[in-house]
Amino acid sequence: MRFSFILTAAALAVAATSTQTLAQNTLAQRIAKAPDGVVRVQFPGRPLVCGDGRDMIGYRNALFAESFQSIGHWNAPTCVPGPVRVALTVADGRVTTLKTSVGNTWPRANERVTDLGTISSSEAATYFFGLIPQLERNARGHDKSRFILPAVLADDPSALPRLISLARDDARLQETRRQAIQWIGLLGDAGVVPVLVDFARGGGAAPAGEDIDVDDEAPGKKGLATVAMAALSTLDGGVGVPALIDLARTGTPGTRGAAVFWLGQSGDPRAFSALHGVIENPREDERIRAQAIFSMSHGGETPDAEFAYLRGVYSRITSTKMKEAILMGMGEDESGGSAWLIEKARDTGEPVSMRKNALFWAGQKESTPTKDLVAFYRATTTSELREHAIFVLSQRDDEAAFNELMRIAREDSDKSMRSRALFWLGQKDDPRVAKMIGDRVLR
Repeated sequence: MRFSFILTAAALAVAATSTQTLAQNTLAQRIAKAPDGVVRVQFPGRPLVCGDGRDMIGYRNALFAESFQSIGHWNAPTCVPGPVRVALTVADGRVTTLKTSVGNTWPRANERVTDLGTISSSEAATYFFGLIPQLERNARGHDKSRFILPAVLADDPSALPRLISLARDDARLQETRRQAIQWIGLLGDAGVVPVLVDFARGGGAAPAGEDIDVDDEAPGKKGLATVAMAALSTLDGGVGVPALIDLARTGTPGTRGAAVFWLGQSGDPRAFSALHGVIENPREDERIRAQAIFSMSHGGETPDAEFAYLRGVYSRITSTKMKEAILMGMGEDESGGSAWLIEKARDTGEPVSMRKNALFWAGQKESTPTKDLVAFYRATTTSELREHAIFVLSQRDDEAAFNELMRIAREDSDKSMRSRALFWLGQKDDPRVAKMIGDRVLR
């Protein structure tokens, strides 16, 4: 009986494989036999996949469009669930391009259309993963970042091992490998952490180099190590964070810099704690310490307590580069950044360069009241700071800033300040400026 069972199981496995191969051949043959033009297929997408019916597609914390990709929090009310729809351009039996959308209606087509209807997710995954080399051969002038989309959007469990194989395949285009690594992070769990760490350290990709500029990797390998660290930061449940922390402590300078950046994007309390250690480590390269500050303040999920931490650590830091990073970071702080920046701009104990820097970032914050910038200009007696305040006011698009510039140009006691205000007013397309200049000419 046991021998009979084994034979039956083997027969079922062969039958299943044969059925899948037959279905695959059928789909490929149907597409190849279609007349020149557009061939349409649709299939069920993964849970959480949504789209606007055109080029925008969302999945978890990733948003894809023909003009951009975004990883992080996003809000798109037009992104709604629906089937995955793929329009393949076919010429002489070969697919030359494809367009992927998610939604309940097809985008308008200007070519002859052959609609093959709905196929299964497994059939779609098998076909579209197999199509990638052909699409790469026709890649010139096309968006290579979208070749992989229909294969990974299909609700099929075979995607993850196929993605790992793609990412490791030196014969694939670099953009294909980058996208594969990114999707490993979007689809994977704790089991893919060793794979991503291997890429981050250089297995199957160049490691981030000795330079802190983590995009400056070996020719032909650019970005694979960095995108692996980005993928670690996107793994569901923060399971990639411990690996990122280890990379931030033990990698090359470039690897540490990239790991530090992606730790800040994770929003994980363990990541913030690790970044504190980097910032306060005097033996660490100051560029990496400044990168940690930038990452914390520009992560999108940074709690108010972390901005308070950066304000508190400012006085204990001696590095100009790190202090500048904190001043820039306060431009992202809506809890107390504006008032603190104005305070630093007024602090006569700070170098003039730092005071100017603080004033600039205060001016860039929409939440900074213009009256505070006006008050700064009127109170300071340092010419360099007064001139800089005029520039900061010129960058704001509100009536209060404009009125102060007009006042300075008309009546400030310092002729050079009147000239600077008039120069910046001249960059604005406002009839009141033209009238003021005209009135001066007629005097």
